[in-house]
Amino acid sequence: MHMQTIEVSDTIYQEILSRRKGRESISKTLERELKPVKKYAIVAELERLEKQPGEDISVVKERLAAKKLAANRL
Repeated sequence: MHMQTIEVSDTIYQEILSRRKGRESISKTLERELKPVKKYAIVAELERLEKQPGEDISVVKERLAAKKLAANRL
């Protein structure tokens, strides 16, 4: 994989460094910090469903939990 160079302000650089775990590389920190976007999309979808009349959110939550368990087994 070819690495790219980016320029960031000192403030952003310090923020990235503060989020590192141990001696983790900056690229790994950025990957880890940017990946959870999908998780938040699921939370947003749940919140949208909760607001819709007639939706049984407990059924949706059970389905998501089952999918998560199945994914963890892989």
